[in-house]
Amino acid sequence: MHGEDPQVTLLEAARIVARGSELDAKLDALCEHVLSAAGASAVIVYLFDPVARSLVPAAQAGLDAADLAASGSISADDPTELVARVVRERWTEMGNAGDSRALADQHDGGTGQVAVPLVATDGFGSEDAEGVLLASFAGGVPDLSGPENVLTALADLCAVSIRQARLESALLERADWVGRLATTDPLTGLANRVTFERMLELEIARATRQETQVSVLLFDIDGFGEINARAGAESADNVLRHVAATLAGQVRLVDTVARYGPDEFALIAPGGRGDVAGRRIHAALTRLEAGGQPVSIAVGAVVHPQDGAAGDELLAAAATALAEAKRRGRGSIVVRSSP
Repeated sequence: MHGEDPQVTLLEAARIVARGSELDAKLDALCEHVLSAAGASAVIVYLFDPVARSLVPAAQAGLDAADLAASGSISADDPTELVARVVRERWTEMGNAGDSRALADQHDGGTGQVAVPLVATDGFGSEDAEGVLLASFAGGVPDLSGPENVLTALADLCAVSIRQARLESALLERADWVGRLATTDPLTGLANRVTFERMLELEIARATRQETQVSVLLFDIDGFGEINARAGAESADNVLRHVAATLAGQVRLVDTVARYGPDEFALIAPGGRGDVAGRRIHAALTRLEAGGQPVSIAVGAVVHPQDGAAGDELLAAAATALAEAKRRGRGSIVVRSSP
């Protein structure tokens, strides 16, 4: 191979992979090593998107980055593209000038090309194609069979870097999903009861410091059990989603709305006029039907500190107001404290 000492090159490349930098920076640095150590005139690293079945240029050296980005992605099913064949077959393939659209468009001057699949093996022994390293050589493709084959070693390090980045992304997505699962109701997307009660304590603490009020409202869907029995579980779930969407659409950004029970919702509204929000939400639901019957809600509203100084006191007072509203009949609203 040409250029730098292979052992020094691979040591430096291994350090690049071990660093906590972004994937783009790692791949750009590894591409530069392909130029200096393997004697390439140009190099491109493509990422394989298995869902879209496409190869997207992610890093390069020796080429115009803007022109490469403008050339766009390559279909992994394109029978004429060298890199597409390599990602499908997962073996290294030699080519001539013009076998790759990206290199042909840039006229890099290379007379020979080599495409190396970037393959990573997981803990179960299965191999996944992460992409392709495409290198162009002005003096012909070097021998890749020798023990000092820097090009394929650098390709392996590119594959490891991509696999690391994808695993980190998957872990972050899972952590985000777990976090959302712990704080939200999966059916409606609203905050769950635990999150609601935490937010209530925070709002009470803030209101106490500022000597302001906080309104707490509980909503119960009238006859929800009958809706479930008459129209079925799917229709009942749709009612819950519609009520949740109406709640979310009628409140302010400073308010907190949650699914509080099987057919109950709750609202924290900073200030003492939560009853206004309750009536607005009540009116917005008047056109909702389930199984040919109108849907209505009962509302119980209380205010801190008049109806309770602590969160459990407020919620108990709101539950009492809600129970009174349900006793009065469908669609009733009970407000414990007058403004």
